Amino acid sequence: MKISVIIVTKDRKEALKTTIAGFRAQTYKNYEIVIIDNASIDGTKEMITNEYNDIKYLWLPDNFDIRSINIGIELSDGDIIWRTDSDSNPETPDEFQKVIDIFNNNDDVDVICMEDIEVRKNYTIWQWYPLPNDKVNIPKSGYKSNTFAGTGAAIRRKVYDKIGGFWEFGFEEIDFCTRAILAGFQVRYFPNVRVVHYATSSERQSDERWIRISNQFVRYNWKYFPFWNALGRFIIIYASQIVQVFTSRLKFITLCEGCLTMISTALHTIRLERQVVPKDKIPEITLGRSLAKYQYLYFKDKIVKKLLVRKKKQN
Repeated sequence: MKISVIIVTKDRKEALKTTIAGFRAQTYKNYEIVIIDNASIDGTKEMITNEYNDIKYLWLPDNFDIRSINIGIELSDGDIIWRTDSDSNPETPDEFQKVIDIFNNNDDVDVICMEDIEVRKNYTIWQWYPLPNDKVNIPKSGYKSNTFAGTGAAIRRKVYDKIGGFWEFGFEEIDFCTRAILAGFQVRYFPNVRVVHYATSSERQSDERWIRISNQFVRYNWKYFPFWNALGRFIIIYASQIVQVFTSRLKFITLCEGCLTMISTALHTIRLERQVVPKDKIPEITLGRSLAKYQYLYFKDKIVKKLLVRKKKQN
């Protein structure tokens, strides 16, 4: 099986060098790297052209968002699509081989979700997977999942061929996995397949980013959930996103704009995009956990981290 590594980048020349090196170090050699450049102006284009002539590379004159992944997939010809960021790469040289072994030994595994190691947070694991799991004694077919970290996922091409690609930035991973689950594919988390990530989410928080993520969160909710379920979830989303404005110290005008656009997005999605999930499938796309619990754990983690930072400063 051939692996196609799809990287979307914009103005991350130095990080991209590290990322490419990490993939080139893999012992499994049946792979290709495809890079889609969202209008970089930092010399990325010249670097790739002059130093990496074995990489498939396309420079776009405009920033086409995360949807550029779909362009990269169309340019690729591998059996496995390796979704990654331009500041992430496999932790060890045998990560490709691990993925190949999993797919070879599990015909029913279609999407492999990976462990994310945050380099700039002292190599701690990003606890994105919400359910209890044993990271040593991993089941042969992994753990059932409903999404993956954008820094690392391996997807059989047949999944993409059947359900299509990713939507705009924001909750694109869970939307993709929801469609995959509804189409009968199996999404599994394997904590022994690990990638390293050189950035931190906190550094990327911005007013524009908050608005986009809030709208996509609302869009996902109203797209898939039955009306009364979606309404209850919408109230939780609306309230939690408002709280996030204050905890992240964003502008007041951002709050006003976000509140209006979340309502507008809800109405637009109800009118044009509803694909209500059958009730028996809801436990699969939520992993049986309520949104209220997810949000509670998210803010609890955020508060604990802030208190730890404050304690360190005091000491």
